[in-house]
Amino acid sequence: MEKKIQLSVILKNAPGELSKLCDILRAANINILGMSIQNAKDSVKELYKMREKTGRRIALAESYRGILKDSSDYSLIRLLVDQPIEAEKVLLQAKHLLDTEPVLVFRLANQPGILGRVAKRFGETNINIDYLYGSAMEDAKESIFVVHIAEADLDRVKDSFSGF
Repeated sequence: MEKKIQLSVILKNAPGELSKLCDILRAANINILGMSIQNAKDSVKELYKMREKTGRRIALAESYRGILKDSSDYSLIRLLVDQPIEAEKVLLQAKHLLDTEPVLVFRLANQPGILGRVAKRFGETNINIDYLYGSAMEDAKESIFVVHIAEADLDRVKDSFSGF
């Protein structure tokens, strides 16, 4: 497990925009190691449905409709790259809106149950996983997973994941 910097980029939700982002990184010789794309509109819809199902909906449906309309033009791109400082620089120069934050990167054996063991360890240390993304090729020996937790919990995990 390593602590790395993730870039979160707000990207216009339109054909060709992801290609432009990748071209900027390629031109600076920056390699993308992991990526997650989330349509902002879909995220708001899921939040609305979840709140409705749990009875915790606070805002009126009209408020959600307004947010949906505003968010339909954008996506959130989460990037793990080999040169995060340089990536931040070139993306800001290209006028992209972005944020950086620490994440944990796990290189795990590509075998059934290993991700469950990692999740269990987080639970045993009482640390919530905000989100994660990752993948492996079917015949690969290793997988890679990017895990986001509260920044206040980052130091607590150091000793909890020996052997992963």
